Amino acid sequence: MKTPDSTACHELETLLPGYSERSLSAADAERVAAHLPDCPSCQRQVIQLRALSDDLDAALPEAPRTALRANFMAMLEAQKQLLQPAAAGSVRGAAPAAAKVVSMWPAALAGAWVRVAASIVLVAAGVFLGRQLPWGSRPGTAGATAASVPAPAASPPPTAALAVALRGDSGQTMSASNRIALVASSTHSSAPNDATVQVLLNTLNFDPNPNVRLAACEALYRLRDAPGVRDGLANALPIQTDPNVQIALIDMVVSLRVHRAVPQLQRLAKRPDALPVVRAQAEAGIGKLI
Repeated sequence: MKTPDSTACHELETLLPGYSERSLSAADAERVAAHLPDCPSCQRQVIQLRALSDDLDAALPEAPRTALRANFMAMLEAQKQLLQPAAAGSVRGAAPAAAKVVSMWPAALAGAWVRVAASIVLVAAGVFLGRQLPWGSRPGTAGATAASVPAPAASPPPTAALAVALRGDSGQTMSASNRIALVASSTHSSAPNDATVQVLLNTLNFDPNPNVRLAACEALYRLRDAPGVRDGLANALPIQTDPNVQIALIDMVVSLRVHRAVPQLQRLAKRPDALPVVRAQAEAGIGKLI
């Protein structure tokens, strides 16, 4: 083995990282390869550099390999060198064209947006002026304005409107949400009368929407001390077919200790068309009331 030349080691020291990453040119790689067999020191450096590169690649798997990055940088530098003569020629030649800003919006679309924005501004200005100008304070107009506006008609009580909606006498279909609102407002009276209770019982038994029937059931529970409520809840048990309403009624008659509801609960516990959870709830209610 030849004695390693320290001068050659110093010259090739800067090439060892590229050689370990296999990113040198062919000529430089041949120089390092010819030097390594006679230089254990450079061999150790190449081994250490390659181990370090492998450790980095293993620690950062999401990053490209070191050799790939080095090859890319070398290729990029080569492309820069090729582009420099062309860039110099373009400087000596004709002046480059002036930069032109191109709108991303088509001209017709931009015009449409301008028209829409102008319309919005005009509408907003009209609303603002309409609110600011003293239209009602001009002499001689206050009485005329008050006379021209008819007084609002008194709305019927909620129970009356609910009864009309249930019978369908008005000829107009009232939505389920409106009927639920009427049911909720029917209990606001400080002293509900028999008519209120009867309308709520009719709603509980005959309204086609189960959510409205549930609302009527809750309203009747709020009026539980009114005459006829407890009997009406017990009598509604065999009429109901919706499981949610059935379970709500069972809970209410058990909570109110309506013992006269036991026969209805017994029949409900044996109904073949009732869900198992409803039959089980009825049986549990019987055990609590007996």
